[in-house]
This record gives sequence, structure tokens and C-alpha cells, in this order.
Amino acid sequence: MFRQVFIVLFVLFLSACATRPQAPQGQINLPAQLIKLDAIKKWNINGKLALREPEKSVSANLRWQVSDPLFTFRLSNFLGVTLVDMEQTVDGARLEADDEVYTDPSATALLYQTTGWDIPLDQLLSWVKGVPRAGDDYTLNDNGLLKQLMPGCRQCAGWQVDYAQYGQVDDVFLPHNIKLTNTAQPEQWIKIRISQWTLK
Repeated sequence: MFRQVFIVLFVLFLSACATRPQAPQGQINLPAQLIKLDAIKKWNINGKLALREPEKSVSANLRWQVSDPLFTFRLSNFLGVTLVDMEQTVDGARLEADDEVYTDPSATALLYQTTGWDIPLDQLLSWVKGVPRAGDDYTLNDNGLLKQLMPGCRQCAGWQVDYAQYGQVDDVFLPHNIKLTNTAQPEQWIKIRISQWTLK
């Protein structure tokens, strides 16, 4: 009896591990999709973030809670130790580290000043949803969703954003696998693998 229960639980465990987000089938109406995505201002993501730079690399658990344009952005290592705990408020970005509080109008600039990590958080509020910003150039995949994005903003013009996987969340398709590459230094990249989207 115990052996049968164990087998059933093991099979259920494997099924849960094998679960993948529902991929799009057929052609997606991108203009309609972008209107829906642009209207989503409150969302949470959980996943992993890997950052590679010429002299360092980081792998961390990611938790990002957004009420656009405000958010909390947290990175922690595999032991659960917090690496970054940042909050974007109406007064600007705020980060606590080593009993000190650091602030800057830009979350991207503050993260770079305190950690040396170049992560374009301000732009990722749109890009992580698969939404191009004004001036961005992009190509589409076979389903009509963003495949690659080339930013148009001057301060982030060096990035190239690639989308490898989408999954359905409620009535929209959202990215689950994103890679940002520095076109001037291809060895510098950021990978974001999203395990869970929550829309509010």
C-alpha cells in the first residue's frame, strides 16, 4: 500500500515539474495584445535572473512586484540571502544595504551605483511584458509576438532583447524567457526566466 501511494505521489511530482506555460497556437493579434498588456499596471513575477559581465557573474532568485510606475525589486541567492532589496516610490528609487539607505530618481542608476550591475529596470517595466517602448524597433516570431527588440532610447541603445518563450496568463501571452545582450560587448548579458506571472 505504501509503495502504491509513493508511486502515485512520485508521478504527480513529475507531472508538476513537467508543467509548461500554455504556448500560443496560430497567429496572435499583436495590436490587440499590446492594448491589453499596456492596460496591465499591476503584476508580480517570480523566477530567476542571471547576469554575466566581463569580470563577474550573478545568479539569483527574482521577485518583482509592480504597481506601475511603483515597484519592489528583490534578488536573493540560493541560500535565501537578500542581494538587492529596492523600492521605487513616488519620490524615486530607494535601496537598503549594510544598514545604509541609498536613493536616486532612477532605479537603473541606483542599482548600478550600489552594485555595479547594469540592469535597465526602468525600460524592463515594458520589455518584460513583451511591450516595445516608443522608438523601439522589433521583429516578430511565427505567432506574431515579439521575437527581438532593439531599443530606441539613447541610454539603453546598446541592448538587444530576445524573447524565446511565451505562455498564456489569463487572456494574454507573456514572455517567460528573455535575454538582454550588450551588442558592444556580447559577453555581457542578462537572462530572465519567469516561472510565475500574477496579474492583478
